Amino acid sequence: MDNYDVVIIGGGPAGYPCAIRCSQNGLKTALIEKDQLGGTCLNRGCIPTKSLFELTNQVEKSTCDGIIKNTSFDWEKSVEWIKSKVITRLRTGLGFLLKVNGVELLNGEGKIKEPGVVEVNGKELRTKNIVIATGSSPSVPSIFANDEKLITSDSIWALKKLPESITIIGGGFIGCEFASILNSFGLKVSVYEMTEGLLPGKDREIVQAMEKIFVQRGINIACNTRVSNLSDTGTEKALWSTGRRANSENFSNLGLKMEKGIITTDEKMKTNIGGIYAIGDINGKYPLAYIATREGEVLADVLAGRDVKMDYKNIPDAIFTSPVIASCGLTEEQALSEGRKIKIGRCPYQAIGRAYASGKTTGLTKIIADADTHKILGIHIIGQEATELIHIAAVAISKEMTAGELTEIYFCHPTFSESILEAVLEIEDRPIHLPPKKSVKK
Repeated sequence: MDNYDVVIIGGGPAGYPCAIRCSQNGLKTALIEKDQLGGTCLNRGCIPTKSLFELTNQVEKSTCDGIIKNTSFDWEKSVEWIKSKVITRLRTGLGFLLKVNGVELLNGEGKIKEPGVVEVNGKELRTKNIVIATGSSPSVPSIFANDEKLITSDSIWALKKLPESITIIGGGFIGCEFASILNSFGLKVSVYEMTEGLLPGKDREIVQAMEKIFVQRGINIACNTRVSNLSDTGTEKALWSTGRRANSENFSNLGLKMEKGIITTDEKMKTNIGGIYAIGDINGKYPLAYIATREGEVLADVLAGRDVKMDYKNIPDAIFTSPVIASCGLTEEQALSEGRKIKIGRCPYQAIGRAYASGKTTGLTKIIADADTHKILGIHIIGQEATELIHIAAVAISKEMTAGELTEIYFCHPTFSESILEAVLEIEDRPIHLPPKKSVKK
């Protein structure tokens, strides 16, 4: 029986960074993966979908009258290119990083026999610490499970060709991303969402701007609508995107505290059983790859004896629709529901030079600040480069900066980031490239 300091089950965006950092911290580490390194994120999620997103930019019509593009799109060849030129290369790189960091990689299904003992391929590993990082899978209701029309964000990659029409069930970030991507490839797309609007929980003004763009592009939106029969959708295929379930079935007999399959953990990723930890989708905190990675890194430092813990405040997020959306901090609705007095600064992309130079004038930067102190509470952006700009917001909100302090920073010209500068200048009542707000006569 081999002895380790740490055995990690699952080589996705939570497991492999945890393994690397554990080894860097001087801990003898083994990583068990039953499928492919990188998990859903690399093999079926973040990376391949963003590769598709980039391909849509190549097939869309040029914004310049002087450039005429004649493009065609082949789904099967494009998917093969993504698998061979993107996913495989990145996966090979992960294997190399694990090797040079001294992590022992074991291919197989890891099962916890008891605290301190993990079995893989009939071999028992004894360890001081066990980390569960087995991720999640699409959650499909049993009534649809065997319907040939239904596909998921996992199974879509097995399609030999795209249908002419598709219904997307669920208007969260996965559903909206696929709606935007597949619409760009010429599919007739409908999106069904049970709540009153797409992207529940996001700033309504930003979401409404996206919904308007979707409608202009020919995407049908049906909110406050529940799908009970796929044949009623009138499309060739239906993509289920209403959520995922934690892959915890192999650990149900251990006595771990769970709720609906999600393993309960604290801010140090500890479960209720000593020596067993859970990171990533399996603990249900945030279904985001980069949060899973941070949890893995923090846990590795916890296991090395450092006094650290996770901080889940001020998390930015990015949604790869066309145009892209990104946000960090409080939405207008959240701030008002908390009883805060707020002031809002807005800058439409039509006010900045880079937007015209790029032919990407559809967009809006919206900043929510405290009405008295002008402390930044939230930043929400729809438009070109929003997914890159949002990290300015993460820094500003995390460091409790005010609108005035942001105006002291130099912003290069011409850039899309100037929309943030103009929005905070509006909060300060001294915009340069926006007309002043009309004063209200008393």
